[in-house]
Amino acid sequence: MKHIFVVISFLTIACTGFAQKSTTTLAAEKSFHEKFPNAKEAKWEKEGKDELEVSFVQDGKKGSANFSPAGEWLETEMAIPASAAPKAVIDAFNKNFPGATISELYQISSKKEKNYFEVEYLLKGKKKEAKISADGKII
Repeated sequence: MKHIFVVISFLTIACTGFAQKSTTTLAAEKSFHEKFPNAKEAKWEKEGKDELEVSFVQDGKKGSANFSPAGEWLETEMAIPASAAPKAVIDAFNKNFPGATISELYQISSKKEKNYFEVEYLLKGKKKEAKISADGKII
């Protein structure tokens, strides 16, 4: 009888520890699969107290999406080649950051903010980023 109590106690502690370390919720996962049905290689992590982020690959492109624990979609970032960005974005980048080279470019769709592009770039050996609207305004 004592052994059964020890086993039950161990399982309770193990399950509680697993639940506390979970980086997603069923609601967030359900919303993610509904919004990105073809996504592969999903990896979840917590981003702040009230936000969950999932990194994934869809149609050969890297992306990430943020959801609330209740499953509400908040934001999506999809990597795109510079050639796929609007001309106004590239022109604004070149004008405002002369000598910089683009290392990554993301198209951002957000529930809170307007859609924009995030440009990660190198300038004088330092990594930086800029937010640029589709019409070429630095945000």
